Amino acid sequence: MPFSKAFRRTLKGASATLLVSGSLLTPASADAISTEQATALITALTDELVVPAYTQLAEDSSNLSEALKSYCAAPDTDGRLKVETEFHATMDAWQRAQIIQFGPIYEGKGPARFQFWPDKRGTGQRQLRQVLNNQDETVLPSGALAEKSVALGDLQALEYVLFNDLKITASEDSFACRYAVAIARNQEMQTAEIVQMWAGNNGYREQVLSAAEGTDVFFDEKEAASRFLNDMAGAIDVVRLQKLDRPMGLTIAGARPKRTENWRSQRSLRNIRLNIESVEQFLTVKDGFGDLLTSIGKETTATATLELVSEILSDIAAFDQPLSLLVGDPDARSDLESLLTKLRGLQSLVREQLAQDLGLVPGFNATDGD
Repeated sequence: MPFSKAFRRTLKGASATLLVSGSLLTPASADAISTEQATALITALTDELVVPAYTQLAEDSSNLSEALKSYCAAPDTDGRLKVETEFHATMDAWQRAQIIQFGPIYEGKGPARFQFWPDKRGTGQRQLRQVLNNQDETVLPSGALAEKSVALGDLQALEYVLFNDLKITASEDSFACRYAVAIARNQEMQTAEIVQMWAGNNGYREQVLSAAEGTDVFFDEKEAASRFLNDMAGAIDVVRLQKLDRPMGLTIAGARPKRTENWRSQRSLRNIRLNIESVEQFLTVKDGFGDLLTSIGKETTATATLELVSEILSDIAAFDQPLSLLVGDPDARSDLESLLTKLRGLQSLVREQLAQDLGLVPGFNATDGD
């Protein structure tokens, strides 16, 4: 069934990009998908994407911890390169897992214990500099960082230690290097715990897969499916509002390059690409949202959504400078604004059109109120 005119407009320079505008035209149908279809969806997303994402994060965190231990024992160029490679692999894994905004990730201190960003008041940075300046050895014992501020033991702190001043970790057994090891070890322990909480006996995975029977977490399978849909929309909004719009500012003069995510390691655009690729996986995995839409006769929605995702990924790939430079570049402004427009369209398409077609009700996300 084709979209109404209210759901279409053409972006300048883009080929028939479908966007959603305004509110839903008709109420969502509660029986748009069957119990079996919803259960197949949440099983596929859990077993093919969520659990593997956290498992990969745990593996990469462990590799990073080992690389840092070896490097700090005898710093050299090859060891430094290995550390940087493992840091980027770990951050890649986290950015892929970042789409998951429910479940064990919210136990304890929440997602901030993996990445405390954005640090809008600079509180974490001040704490981090104080530890480094004072060479505060209370952060070094195993398990110590789990009891301290999240800003002292997350991946942002590790990026700062490794990339803000390369020299401070270059001497054997330096405090900064030992601190980096402590952060990596903290991340390794946290990710191993998340995997166990999802995939262990009586873990959160079973709560999700049994949603149709009613569990302590979900009333039914439709609520679980809505949770995944909400995470798709939320991931897009985080990219749009926090990772792109905020550092861009309202004008070139208002651009703030150091508000870009991971600007020290020059991976801001890489993070955005990985976030959108995670959204794409939710759509393309077997029995995922794309297959579900097609099975109920909503192939038009599935195709339009995937085409817009593909356009966004192509636009990201076309940039040839770090985002921290692009936000202040007048020549790049129109391309960044076009990307923002497409992200707004994708977020609305997921939150409104997909929700309507599937009879799901997405809730609030991490950016609501920003």
